[in-house]
Amino acid sequence: MKKLNIRSFGIGTLLKYPPLISSDSKYVFTIGDGCVYVWIVKTGECLRLINQNSVDQQAIIGMAINPNNRLQLCIGEQNGLINIWDYEDGILIHTIKLEIELIHLSSISNHGLYVFGKNTKNVYSLNRIESIRHKCSPTVLFDKLPCLPTNISFDQKGEYGLFINSEGSTIYLLNLLNLQIKTYSITKQNLSYHEKVTCARIHPTEECLALGTQSGRIVLWYNYLNSSNKEPTISYLHWHSLPVICLTFSFDGSYLFSAGHECVLVKWLYRKSEPTFCPRLGASILHVNSSNDQTFYVTTHSDNTIHLIGSNLSILQTIGGINQMFLPQQASLPAGIHVFARQQALVMNSGKPGYLQFMSMENGKLLYNLDIVGENYVSPNEITDQCLFTDIKRLILDPTDTWLVTFEERSTNSMNDDHQNERKLRFWKFNSNSNQFELNTSITYPHGQETLNQMLFHPYKLELATTGNDGFIKVWTFIQENPITKRVSHWRCLSGHTHRSYTSNALCYYKLSSSDQINLCCSFEHLVTVWIDTNNEKNDESRYEYSRCFAHYDRKNPVEYLHSSADQLLVCHKTLVNLWNCLNGQFIKSFSWHVHALAKDPRSSFIALFDKSFLHFYSFSDGKCHSRKSSLFRRVTSAAYIPNEKSSSFVPLQHSRLIFYIPQEGLKTFADDDEEENSLIPIDGKLEMETTEKNLLVNLIRQSQNDLEINSNNKPKSFDDLTKLNQRINHLNQQFLSTPAYLLPSIDHYCIDSLKRMLLPTDNQITKENESTDQMSLERLSTMSVDSDEEHV
Repeated sequence: MKKLNIRSFGIGTLLKYPPLISSDSKYVFTIGDGCVYVWIVKTGECLRLINQNSVDQQAIIGMAINPNNRLQLCIGEQNGLINIWDYEDGILIHTIKLEIELIHLSSISNHGLYVFGKNTKNVYSLNRIESIRHKCSPTVLFDKLPCLPTNISFDQKGEYGLFINSEGSTIYLLNLLNLQIKTYSITKQNLSYHEKVTCARIHPTEECLALGTQSGRIVLWYNYLNSSNKEPTISYLHWHSLPVICLTFSFDGSYLFSAGHECVLVKWLYRKSEPTFCPRLGASILHVNSSNDQTFYVTTHSDNTIHLIGSNLSILQTIGGINQMFLPQQASLPAGIHVFARQQALVMNSGKPGYLQFMSMENGKLLYNLDIVGENYVSPNEITDQCLFTDIKRLILDPTDTWLVTFEERSTNSMNDDHQNERKLRFWKFNSNSNQFELNTSITYPHGQETLNQMLFHPYKLELATTGNDGFIKVWTFIQENPITKRVSHWRCLSGHTHRSYTSNALCYYKLSSSDQINLCCSFEHLVTVWIDTNNEKNDESRYEYSRCFAHYDRKNPVEYLHSSADQLLVCHKTLVNLWNCLNGQFIKSFSWHVHALAKDPRSSFIALFDKSFLHFYSFSDGKCHSRKSSLFRRVTSAAYIPNEKSSSFVPLQHSRLIFYIPQEGLKTFADDDEEENSLIPIDGKLEMETTEKNLLVNLIRQSQNDLEINSNNKPKSFDDLTKLNQRINHLNQQFLSTPAYLLPSIDHYCIDSLKRMLLPTDNQITKENESTDQMSLERLSTMSVDSDEEHV
């Protein structure tokens, strides 16, 4: 059985760990799914991926700048490995192995690398590596910490460290000079109303602690090291109405930054309580960091977006892959995944409520967001309250990629207020000149007070069929512009059909092989009805008449999906799948599948059906089914096929590539088991090689040595063969010249003859070699003259 590996499609999740800024403020580092992204600040593009060869895709737990070399990045893995990378060249310099499970990494310039870890007895400790080199052993500072440290920070002097417990009830201050721990329990005196601490930061240069609380207040502690006073001096900053999620100081400590669920970055002038704001950032802010030169700040948001914000609080760059759905109502990606061939993009719900995101099919990068509802997201008054917002529930693109249709609905728990239950059907037309969609028609309550269930375009006509809980199939037709009557072009419903007053749901068009007629299938609860178009002209309006019904005995098992191919109709009920013959209406077979997502390959006869923890690839042509099992399949909510650049050895994926969405994890796809782990990863149209420079040079050296041995043993080569050999040698020399000396392989990998050629001879050796060469040339000349005379005679 062919094994398939599940991999992330495009840029993965970036919100799990805080971003890191390089010392020269040129790069931003983020931890993704099993790798670290290096982003260029000026352009917002991805320079490369590093630390990609980790076996465990969730192994990376933190990163820090090398305290001894600011051009190197230390990446910690959970299994105890610390990889030292030259991030500009993408070269792995060396690896440090610690016999503990790593939890967190922090570095202080000229003071060492601080490593929080956990041993086999679940005891937490703090270690310090003063000098990062090949063979170095950590120094244990605290062999037993009282709890799992969270919200860790250090001052720039390397004297104190700070962390809090996971409950937010205790603050721990580490004296790194005396190796002592001072504990502050949250009481009514030092923090009013017994508020829970959500985040904490220590001032880089002064004696001050900043604490974010559950109520939205920021508490500043001063003089907490003064032993004469029992309690520290306290002041408050209050703007946030919801809990403070993250805090950070600027590099010199002149500013304090706070953020939370309000989607606003607040910049406080230290000691003056003067806030300035960067509002409407789209989603809750999870992490914030400041560059060393204080020219920009980095914020990580719950929709998987990273903003680079200038010192004037304007957005400079936006980084990110797929916008994650951070609201519970959006988690299932209700509008699904659709292919927009004009821009080679995927269209789906955005992490911003009321937006659609267009994502590149080539590299998985976010292209842009399209505002559909025209509303700003407003956070709730209480974190436990449900947020009221309008979101896109359905979308569809016509076969020519000219029309985009969206259905939006306002989410609420109440079903009584018509305003809160507002529903709109919008028709958008693509303008090829401006390269964007323009609104053409907006229809309020397309199916009365009931919701719309599904939409589908006619394969050959400019018609749209919709179903809803009102029990009707509605056919929407485009009305052309009439300059005489001054009628503008618009969409309107000209016909509607119902069956037994049942709720209509799934839709499907099918064409029989015996005729050119296009029929419409629609499900009404557990029944599937067939409607024949009596007017089959492409330019005329369709007129449907009821023809037949495919019945199922259980009314409590409604139809959720329909699909037709090769004169067969696939009917997906809630707990089983039936296959019908469209020609004679006979039942073919049934499968005990609970399908919760499916996708049809437009370039083959296969259809992918996700059934609990199984994925079935069913072929309409031969009736064969290929199945795979994974626990991730149970959480899939949407799927789609895209063109496959490289043909797969797995038969169902030879013509197209299957991508699917998993909430909180993003888009996933498949890769063959025989593909190399160090494969080429497309980022921004460039291909980055994952192999290290040292191994590459060693392989080049060995290859050149083998080529020289083969050429010396064989007969003389032709001019083309010698040219190719010289090109390889020149390529090897260029690699040596462009690689720093400390990154070159060890001396035992070089050929002895090559080393001799690199040595500079002395003056005596040069004169002796010149004399010997002169004598040899005279001998050759004399020999040649004698031979030539003999031949002439």
